[in-house]
Amino acid sequence: MDELRQTYLIKKYIHGTATQAEREELLLWYRQKGIDDHSWPYLSKLEEVEAKERIFKAVKQQVSDTPFAQGRTGTLFYKIAVAACVIGAVCCIFLWRFAKKDVSPAIITVSTKAGETKKLHLTDGSVIWLSAKSTLTYPASFKGPTRDISFSGEAFFDIAKDKQHPFVVSTGNTSTRVLGTSFNITALKESDNVTVALITGKVSFTGSKTALSLLPNNQVVYNKTTKEARVMPIPDIDAVVGRHNGYYEYKNIPSKDVAEDLSRLYGMNIKVLGNVQNCTFYGRIKPGESPVKFLKKMAFVVNASVTTKDSVWIIKGGGCNLK
Repeated sequence: MDELRQTYLIKKYIHGTATQAEREELLLWYRQKGIDDHSWPYLSKLEEVEAKERIFKAVKQQVSDTPFAQGRTGTLFYKIAVAACVIGAVCCIFLWRFAKKDVSPAIITVSTKAGETKKLHLTDGSVIWLSAKSTLTYPASFKGPTRDISFSGEAFFDIAKDKQHPFVVSTGNTSTRVLGTSFNITALKESDNVTVALITGKVSFTGSKTALSLLPNNQVVYNKTTKEARVMPIPDIDAVVGRHNGYYEYKNIPSKDVAEDLSRLYGMNIKVLGNVQNCTFYGRIKPGESPVKFLKKMAFVVNASVTTKDSVWIIKGGGCNLK
């Protein structure tokens, strides 16, 4: 049904002049389209006031024509009847106005705990792998010119292509805008940096002082404090892609940073003490591998020991600088 026909039928229905066939046509359209496509049939406030006047006059005439109202136009009963009918008419108009408003889709928030991951399928076909201690907020269905979500933590995004509706990921003061691509975002609350690593496609990254485009195999590192962003090649693409599949690889990473990452990914409480904190480490933990075994291997490499007390894993020792 085109818009002119729609408006014509709605007006006739409100004014009570629609035929039975027109009523059925309008109700059929209503059931098929739902309330989201409704448009308010009055073109101006004046036209709306005039329509209300006509409704009032019609209701008043109907009451006057009833047997109970004959000869009682000055009685209390007549006044109550007219008032009740007018209130009913005004309520109908109010409900129509309420129904015509856009119904916003439900907002969904998904969070993961330490040691927990989730794979999410959005209604547009996009897939998101949510890492541990992360939160994603998105609508049950996307409406409007953009597909907007908000996020904190770490996640790998495989976004469905839609050139007419860009996908926008907001992470505090930054946003990443894409049409259809795959990338990883690390935006941990406890970290000073937000990192967007692009695998395929193209993204536009915006920060407080920054607006730039990112090409595949590159990443942008945004500092939350200085508001500055640096673009650089991804050191190890396989390591970035592997994380959402449970492969965690560390190359020349300080021991304390490895311990913090493992604590989040496996829900452990790991502390690195003394000089060993800054000792760099190379290693990889695979799906199903024991994180405790991995910790012991890391401690051996950096010349430290691993002890545990009250569910706290402690790595300490002479450190990598010991001769």
